[in-house]
Amino acid sequence: MEKITNEMIWQAVKELANQLRRHSEETNRRFAQIDQRFEQIDEQFAQINQRFEQIDEQFAQTKQQLAEVKEQLDEFGQNIVQMDKQLTDVANGQKILVEELFDNKKELKRVKTVLNMY
Repeated sequence: MEKITNEMIWQAVKELANQLRRHSEETNRRFAQIDQRFEQIDEQFAQINQRFEQIDEQFAQTKQQLAEVKEQLDEFGQNIVQMDKQLTDVANGQKILVEELFDNKKELKRVKTVLNMY
C-alpha cells in the first residue's frame, strides 16, 4: 500500500477547493439566472397588471356609456308613449269629426227632403 504523503493530502485539498469554487461559481451563475428570470416575470406581471387596469377603465367607460344609452332609450320610450297618446287623441278627434259630419249630412238630407216636400 502506498503511503499517503502531505503532498497527496495537499493535492486532494486543492482539488476539493477547486471543485468547491467551481460549484460555488455555478451556483452563483444559476442564482443570477433565477434572479434575472424573476425580474422578467415581475416585468410581465407589471405589464399584465397595467393591461388589467386599462381593461377596468374601459369597462368603467362602457358602463357609463351604457347608462347614458339607457337614459336616452328611456327618454325615447317616454316620447313614444307621449306621441302615441297624442295620436290617439287625434284619432279620437277625427272620429268625433267624422261622426258629426255624418250627422250633419243626415240632417242636411232631412232638411232637403222637408224643403222638397213644400
